[in-house]
Amino acid sequence: MAVGPDYSLGEPSVHYRRGMAPVDPRILVTTSRMPFAVDEIHKLGETGRFVVATDTFRSAPGNHSRGASKHMVVPAPTQETQAYVDAIAGILDSERINWLLPMFEDVFYLARHRDQLAVGRDVELFFPDFDTLRMVHDKVGFTELCARLGLPVAETITATSPAELRAATGRWDHWFARAAFGRGGLDIATNTGPLAGETDLDDITPTPEDPWLVQEFLAGVDRCSWSVVHHGEVVLHSCYEHPLAIDNRGGVVFRSVDSPQSLETAQRIARELNWHGQLSFDYLMTDDGVHHMVECNPRPTAGCTLATAEEFDTALFDPGELVVVPEGRKKMIRAAVIRDALMHPSRARADLRASRGAKGVYEQRKDHLPLLYSALSLQHVLAYRKQLGINRVKGETLVATQFFDVLYDGSPIP
Repeated sequence: MAVGPDYSLGEPSVHYRRGMAPVDPRILVTTSRMPFAVDEIHKLGETGRFVVATDTFRSAPGNHSRGASKHMVVPAPTQETQAYVDAIAGILDSERINWLLPMFEDVFYLARHRDQLAVGRDVELFFPDFDTLRMVHDKVGFTELCARLGLPVAETITATSPAELRAATGRWDHWFARAAFGRGGLDIATNTGPLAGETDLDDITPTPEDPWLVQEFLAGVDRCSWSVVHHGEVVLHSCYEHPLAIDNRGGVVFRSVDSPQSLETAQRIARELNWHGQLSFDYLMTDDGVHHMVECNPRPTAGCTLATAEEFDTALFDPGELVVVPEGRKKMIRAAVIRDALMHPSRARADLRASRGAKGVYEQRKDHLPLLYSALSLQHVLAYRKQLGINRVKGETLVATQFFDVLYDGSPIP
């Protein structure tokens, strides 16, 4: 197996082989619509694992990957939490599942009901406890954690009222504001860059329960990382940039880069929290090479698409030496690249350059149905618009509609 540069970080504080999975893992993957879920399902199938893929609608692309031995439909965790947890528990039993691998923010609902899933079952719940998840998901809590660990983060003001928000934005000539529990490039406001002016401050109402962070706008390059972590030890790591993003928000082309800073950060936080599961971060790299912390995604992200099936399988089930994905690997969401080129013909040539040499996430060798179902799954977007009475002309983004029924906004979970 190929390993990247020598990024040794010293002796582990907790040996990551503790409590390892059974020799023959039977895996339940949730929220299979996500591109990284499609990728991980494909990888697990490629290495011969038994995988049950689930989501809240039948056309979820990952459900139709050749990597999925079975696929099932479950209730929506955001709207039907207890029914969702009951359904997952039932699948654990009926399919003799011994590995639960969440792909998105449904992990919060699973973690909140961890006891129901764990008691009486020999199952690896590959995610941390609820309190740890919520702390890093909350941008206020995550920023405080980074400051405590001495990690670089932009100067931050927390606003809990519209007046505080206005006052905070007056501190800098160029500023960037985000909701504490916003996700997917949503719930942001700024006066600088391509998203400047898209959100009016008068439309934002921060509260003590739903605060906003205001930071100085930093110019630089967006970077992200993804890691597989066992009991505080990173065993597989990838850092990447996205040469092309949709609507200046979510990346659709991913290119691995060399970044010892991101690995050091991931390992420091993983050890501090004794993390167990997949762990992802967003950074803003300034011209001096400093990786300023932006947010934590306590789940997989597109970085997993840049690892090989062997690297991923080994990291989950038989981790040994640290593996770092080498620079230069490239993946893309092909349909999104084509969409961007068709909707913005002036950008077509740049889109082609950004995606040159990239392999598709939804279509892989002998596994093309997820690409077809990525188009068919747009019916889920229409269901979202209908449910909320949203009109296409109101500009609701594709990013928002893709996962309305698996989001967690920080509210108490019953």
